[in-house]
Amino acid sequence: MNEDMKPCMRYIDVIPIEVEGQRIVVLRDPHELSGGEVAVPLPAFMIMSLFDGTRTLRDVQVEIQRQFDQILPVDQIEALVGNLDEQYLLDNDRARDRLADLEREFCELELRPAAHAGAAYPAEKDELIEEFDKLFASCKSDSNGNGVLRGLVTPHIDIRQGGACMARAFDLLRGENPPELYIILGVAHNPTPNLYTLTDKDFDTPLGPARADKAAAARLSELIGAEKLDGEYAHKLEHSVEFQTLFLKYIHRDDHDFTILPILCGSIDASLAEGVQAPMQIPEVREFCAALKTLIEESDRRVCVIAGVDLSHVGRKFGDEQGIDDLRADLVRTADLRMLGHVEERDAEAFFDHFRPDQNARNVDAVSAVYSMLSVIGPGKGELLHYDQYREQETDSMVTYASVALY
Repeated sequence: MNEDMKPCMRYIDVIPIEVEGQRIVVLRDPHELSGGEVAVPLPAFMIMSLFDGTRTLRDVQVEIQRQFDQILPVDQIEALVGNLDEQYLLDNDRARDRLADLEREFCELELRPAAHAGAAYPAEKDELIEEFDKLFASCKSDSNGNGVLRGLVTPHIDIRQGGACMARAFDLLRGENPPELYIILGVAHNPTPNLYTLTDKDFDTPLGPARADKAAAARLSELIGAEKLDGEYAHKLEHSVEFQTLFLKYIHRDDHDFTILPILCGSIDASLAEGVQAPMQIPEVREFCAALKTLIEESDRRVCVIAGVDLSHVGRKFGDEQGIDDLRADLVRTADLRMLGHVEERDAEAFFDHFRPDQNARNVDAVSAVYSMLSVIGPGKGELLHYDQYREQETDSMVTYASVALY
C-alpha cells in the first residue's frame, strides 16, 4: 500500500440519476479510454470527489471522517483507487499513455468512423433511409424561402428526439443549386487544446462518406495557423458534426456532390464573467472569424455554414438544484425565443449580450458556434423554423433545441 499517493480524477462527465429509489451516479469518460459507462453508488462518488490530487489516502480517510463521521479503512480507499485506475479514470501516466495511443491511431485514419451508428441512429443504409423518409415526409418546412440560404442552425440532440426539427432545416437545402461546401460548426462538449478544432478527415456514414474539403482545410490552416486548430482527436466521438453529415448525405444521396469543413467550437462563456466587451476582443475568436470569412469570400463555390447546436440545458443532470416543472419550462421557452430573435435578426453582439445578465445560467451550448457563424456571414434575414423542448424524466432535466434558416 502506498499511503503517500495522491490520486486525482480525470475530467469525466458526471450524471446523477435515480433507479428504484436509489441515487446513483453514472460516470462517462468523454475519451472512452476503457469504453462504456461506469455506475457507482452515491457514497462511493462522494469519496471519489475527494481525489483531487492534493490528498494522500490518509488525508482522504481523515476527510471522510470529518464530513461523514465514519472511519473507512485505508485499504478500502486504496481498492477504490485501484478500480478507478483499472478503468483509466485517474489522471496518471497510465491513462495519459492510453490516450496518446488512441490519438495516434485516430490521426492515422483517413476516414472518421461513424461513432454513433447503431446507437443514436440505424447503422444500415436502408433502415436509415426509411427512418429519414418518415422524418422528412411528416416534418416539411412551411418556410417559403427568402433567397440564397447562407446558414442553418440545427440541433445535435438525439435524432430520436430532434430529427423532425433537423428535417425542417435540411429540407431547405433541396433545390436546383444547393450549396457545394458546407462549413459545419459543431460543439466541443469536452475540453480541447484550442477554441476551434479542425479536421480534414472524411466522415463515414451508412450512406457513404461525407468528403472533407482538404483544400479548404489547408487554406483555413494557412490563414489562421495550423497550430491554432490542432486537437482533431476531439472529433472522434463528438456527435455534433456527425449528425449533420447524416442529413446532408440523405438529402444529397442521389445527385449532388458536396464537401464539408468540420470544425468544433469550444466555450467562450468565461468571457461573460471576465468583462470582455465583445467576443471579438478575444484574439482566437477574432482571428478565426476573419480567416473563415476570407475563406468564404475567396471561394468560387456555393457555401453554407451550419451550426450544429442545442440550446438550454437545465435541471438536475446539469448541476441545477431545481428540476423541471411546467412553469420553469415556460420560463426557459420565453428566454430561448428571445435569444433566437437575435439570431433571426443576424445580430451577433445582441446574441452574445443576451447571456450577460446571468452568465448563461441556462447552459446554452450554442454560444461560440452561433456567434462565430453570425459574425462570418454578416447581415441578412433569418427565420425560426421550429423550436422544441425535450424533458428527461429519469434525470429531471430538459434540453431545448431549434432550427433557424439564415438568408
